[in-house]
Amino acid sequence: MKNTNFDDLTEEQKENVVEFGMVTAHCSEEVLNAIDEQVPMTYELFRKCMDELGEISAISTLTRIMERYPELTERYNLEEGWGPEKVEEDFQKILKKVREEAEEK
Repeated sequence: MKNTNFDDLTEEQKENVVEFGMVTAHCSEEVLNAIDEQVPMTYELFRKCMDELGEISAISTLTRIMERYPELTERYNLEEGWGPEKVEEDFQKILKKVREEAEEK
């Protein structure tokens, strides 16, 4: 077996190793089991995964779970106000504020 040094890894591989460590250290056993598909994913467990992974900005892991469970992702996005609709709404609020500030000058 080849002994690989961390410095020999690509940037993406390094990020994956660091995220794996963060997820393993931070997340509850229940969430870790859900990530590994050791237990059935319920909506409540999905929300818990989103919360715990979001706290540590584990974007790759969040993305994989969201892709794996599109129906739960859709429900979560609707209930939490995420997704393209929320992005567009936030963008329009920013544009409105910029316009109002420009008009004041």
